Amino acid sequence: MLTFIEHEDYYKHKMPQILESPRRLKIIKKAIKETGLLDSPNVKMASPEAVKEKDLYAIHTEQLVDTVKHGSMVGVTAITGDTITNEFTFLAGLRAVGGAKLAAEIAIKQPNSVAYALARPPGHHATRSNAMGFCFFNNGAFAANYLTKVQKIKRIAIIDIDNHYGNGMADLFYDRSDVLTLSLHADPKFSFPFQGRTTEIGEREGEGFNVCVPLPMEIGDTEYLTAFDRVIIPVVREYKPEVIFVSTGYDGLLGDPYGYLGQSVLGFQVIMERISNLAKEVCEGKIVMTLEGGYKFNELGQAFLASVSPLIPDYEFSKEAESNLSSSGSKGQLKNTLDELKNILKPYWRID
Repeated sequence: MLTFIEHEDYYKHKMPQILESPRRLKIIKKAIKETGLLDSPNVKMASPEAVKEKDLYAIHTEQLVDTVKHGSMVGVTAITGDTITNEFTFLAGLRAVGGAKLAAEIAIKQPNSVAYALARPPGHHATRSNAMGFCFFNNGAFAANYLTKVQKIKRIAIIDIDNHYGNGMADLFYDRSDVLTLSLHADPKFSFPFQGRTTEIGEREGEGFNVCVPLPMEIGDTEYLTAFDRVIIPVVREYKPEVIFVSTGYDGLLGDPYGYLGQSVLGFQVIMERISNLAKEVCEGKIVMTLEGGYKFNELGQAFLASVSPLIPDYEFSKEAESNLSSSGSKGQLKNTLDELKNILKPYWRID
């Protein structure tokens, strides 16, 4: 069963001249409607409650929460140049965190349960004390922390497939081993947030539990999947999480104005096939998805449909996705990165 989480508050947060906008959700909702996904007995919608302001203190500082709250009270307030409140941002943020929490609660209830929080503002760049990169509060991190602290889940793997490194996820779990964070992202040499190098592996109890796979510019689908197969799959298998989170960004699409990875629409179908199969193998198919980036509006709806198609038994996006993937031919540079990563992670994980 796939459950989409949505709420009207997610459309109310807006930032001037920023592509992270309500238009993204409108495109996704239109794709859902036009394909009749909700007619499937395997798909449903759910609406979340907003979390309480004090709940956010589990992962964020009071100063950050107050900054976003007061910025919304003022109206248009630039916390950073690309992370700007309006009068609805604080409420939308509380509801977005609530959406991720609800998705987590649904996913852990039974085998093969997948919940996708179609929430905004997105969250994976928000650190304990800073809003940045369109993100105010870290939706997915809150939900993961909630599962470990309240629902007593012992091991969670978070796989970030956004073009950009989920620095907020890493910041919040960098010294913990009960949450394994893994990210495939554009190389920080040229991509925001200019973090996520192979050497950023965690610290103290969390040493070895932050896995960064920086990728060359316009790497394409086949090389991206090579990295996924070589690193992400074996590490997650060995870790054996009880649930898998996916920070789901579509800004890796070729031509995305904020992205660099050169992926195709079909690439998102295949990567989610990999994740779905992995989840069935290690955690009874339990998956929590949170919406992150994706700004190529003319392909966003199709990429979204491609990504959810492996999760809906009676819906098929493409029969021959894997045979029609893009490739950059940049195998040499990728090989160097993967070899380096193998040596760095050797003390912690078995990677061939």
